[in-house]
Amino acid sequence: MNRKFGIELEIVSINRQTALRALRAVGINVQDESYNHSTRSHWKLVSDASVRGGFEVVSPILRGEQGIEEAMTVAAALDDAGATVNRSCGFHVHFDAGDLSVGDIKTIVKRYAAHEAEIDAVMPSSRRGSANTFCAPVARFLSPRFEAAATIQDMIRAQGDRYFKVNLQSFQRHGTIEFRQHSGTVNATKIANWVRFLSEFIDECKRLSTPAPAVPVMEHPAVTGVQGRLAAMFTADGTVTLAAMCERFGWLPHTARSAVTRLRRAGLRISRVKVNGQSAYRLDNALMARAAAPRTRAENLWTGISESVIRFYRRRAAVLAAV
Repeated sequence: MNRKFGIELEIVSINRQTALRALRAVGINVQDESYNHSTRSHWKLVSDASVRGGFEVVSPILRGEQGIEEAMTVAAALDDAGATVNRSCGFHVHFDAGDLSVGDIKTIVKRYAAHEAEIDAVMPSSRRGSANTFCAPVARFLSPRFEAAATIQDMIRAQGDRYFKVNLQSFQRHGTIEFRQHSGTVNATKIANWVRFLSEFIDECKRLSTPAPAVPVMEHPAVTGVQGRLAAMFTADGTVTLAAMCERFGWLPHTARSAVTRLRRAGLRISRVKVNGQSAYRLDNALMARAAAPRTRAENLWTGISESVIRFYRRRAAVLAAV
């Protein structure tokens, strides 16, 4: 993964001075600050009214595996210092949305909603369904207004507030999408796997919402051999008469027409025209043709997710199911 992200860890059981000492002892640049929403170049400790008897540890902008390693170092240091979590604590992750289109973000939201029950299965009961008012089900703000949204601002207005498992409101201040569902934790392995899962989930949603790229006719997977040579003829000339095809390949007229039909089935847009009174065919997209097999939307939550992450969450679901 290479996407920029940031995390917020809500913790209890230790005070800020203990946390400062623990983090600085492992080389983390951290400051104790008053409540603020500013993005810093260092880690910060801030108050959080939603956390009973605790505070929040907020990262600077992190990136990729190096960022995950830094987050794991912070979590391990807090754990060793005696930090714990309670039901009021959450672990929130922000991801840079600068490269995401309106369609990408809609796909992220709708896929998360579609698979929310599966995601709930790897969360404790306090973070499932409607159990927590600070991370409500995504489906609650899916509406005709959201579906019709033409801009990110339209989607933000359709959502209304930030207290959902997927929060779009953070885009206005930070240019990010925030995922709020995960329970509070100082377990480095849980943190690493959740960040990896979300990053890969976003990448898969982006892939699904992007139209299949056009490919040159000569590189088209379904037009090889004689068909490929006929496609090349269309690419070069744009319009080809039936007589020219018959002369070039030694075909009878019905054979030439069948060859054109096969190119159409492969995805080339070819229309029948007249040229000086002769039957002819024109390649409407003479330079490019879309791949024959259309891209389909994957309905599997785990499509695009690393095997190690899948194994982790399968074990996690089994443990929680047994509780």
